[in-house]
Amino acid sequence: PRRRGDALRAFHTALRSPPSTRNPAMKEQAQGIMLKVLTSFKSSEIEQAVSSLDRNGVDLLMKYIYKGFEKPTENSSAILLQWHEKVRVWFCPGSGGPARELVCRERS
Repeated sequence: PRRRGDALRAFHTALRSPPSTRNPAMKEQAQGIMLKVLTSFKSSEIEQAVSSLDRNGVDLLMKYIYKGFEKPTENSSAILLQWHEKVRVWFCPGSGGPARELVCRERS
């Protein structure tokens, strides 16, 4: 069993250090790690994680969520939808990055 807070720490660590490379293998690895982190959260913990982000963190999270939808794994789409909905609840309406604009436009 994981300790309370482990998933949140891993979440913030992954968002703080996205790959700054054009190397597709490294980007794929980072996406895989982030997907593991996102799917490790209990449903009741997602809102706390989303609410702890600033606008840049939300933009990056949405990029990871959409990438996760492109290459789903077992049960990942259902979990990513939960993340997507929490972002919409916390950060829309508003202006900001392209990923957020897409999310907020869907809500209207």
